[in-house]
Order: sequence, then structure tokens, then C-alpha cells
Amino acid sequence: MKINLDIAIRIFANFINNTWDTVMPLIKSRDYTSDESSISDWLQSNWEILVERKILKTNQFLEVYGDGADFNGASSRITDINALPNFSVQINQSSSKEVFDLLNEEYVLISNADFIELVSFDKGFYHKIPKFDNVLIEDNTGTERVVSIDDINFVLKGIG
Repeated sequence: MKINLDIAIRIFANFINNTWDTVMPLIKSRDYTSDESSISDWLQSNWEILVERKILKTNQFLEVYGDGADFNGASSRITDINALPNFSVQINQSSSKEVFDLLNEEYVLISNADFIELVSFDKGFYHKIPKFDNVLIEDNTGTERVVSIDDINFVLKGIG
């Protein structure tokens, strides 16, 4: 099976859904509260290894996943802290029908929106917990939106 960006991100979503509960006891702080920095580091490192390395050539890099990593100080990356992104992930709707934006409670057309991260959605807001079946994006007007992963396609776009 040929793995393109769209397939790789869907596999990544399955990976974090299936490993989250196993990994969180190792990532949570000693008082068992969530350690957002360590969670972001874990997500970024897996993003680089499982998605970026699978779809890009050597010396090609994706924009950071979500908040990126805090592990290396000024860099938001784990594996190559000096690397600058030369590709981004864009979001397009998968059909001609409008997509429902859960966050703003409206139907919208999605074209070349910026991918931020996979999220769940509950009680009117997005969360960084399973089930990662929605996508946090920023549209062309700078508006944050949350749409179902089933309604969109992930597309690779060169930067620069």
C-alpha cells in the first residue's frame, strides 16, 4: 500500500487513539495531573517519526504538530532541532458539500485551510484527549474551526 499524507495522518490518528491510555501514566506528572509540555513533546516526536519521515525525503520537514515540542528549548522539534519546515499540511473538504464546523456551529466550505492538530470535541470545545476524530484548523480568514476527520482530506503543500 502506498502511503500518502492523507493515509499517514489517519494512521497517526489511530496510533494516538490506541496508545494514549497506555502512555499517559508515563507522561503525567508525579501528582497525576496532566503535563501538557510532555504530551506535546510525545505527539511532536511521533509526528516527526511516523508521519514526516514516512512521506518526505531526507532534509524535508513538516510544520510542527499542534504546539510542537518544548523539549529542546527554542526549537519546537525533537529529531532535528535546527530544521525549518518546507512543507505544511493543508485541509480541503472531501466532497462538494459544506462541512459542519463544530466549534462555530455552522456549515462552511473548506479549502486550503491550515492543519493544526487532531482533537476530540465535547461540550462546545475541542480537547487534546481521545477520541481524536476531529481536526482543528485555521481557515483562510484566520478563524479556528473544528471539523470531522471524515469530511476532509489532508494535502501536502510546499512552503516558499
